[in-house]
Amino acid sequence: MKQISIASLLIVLMALSFYSCRKEKDTTATIIVVNAAQQPVSGVTVRVYCPDATCNQGTTSDDMDRKDVTGSNGKVKFNYTEQYKLGQAGFAVLDVEVRQSAGSATPDATGVVKIEEEQENEQTIICQTCP
Repeated sequence: MKQISIASLLIVLMALSFYSCRKEKDTTATIIVVNAAQQPVSGVTVRVYCPDATCNQGTTSDDMDRKDVTGSNGKVKFNYTEQYKLGQAGFAVLDVEVRQSAGSATPDATGVVKIEEEQENEQTIICQTCP
């Protein structure tokens, strides 16, 4: 009887140790900007952000507000692994703005990206006014 309970305890401890060693995968968002002809647009500024009213608990709009410029493939990638907490259910739905000129008052294109935790998320934004 004592051997069974010790064996059971060892199995439970091993199961817990394997669970606690689980490596967190990256949580990323890749935005692809294309023009009306579906060609990649390089050199445009992409802003991905969370309006204050819709941010998840524990995050602030500053944590989620990112800006970068698309490469020759029309893509820009943002990493949110640090903001994601392991075990958290759901992550974020963020607004996307595309500007041909960084100082432009209004965006040339807008959209939304849903970011699933521990996945490489991708969203294509069509910029009708981009060359």
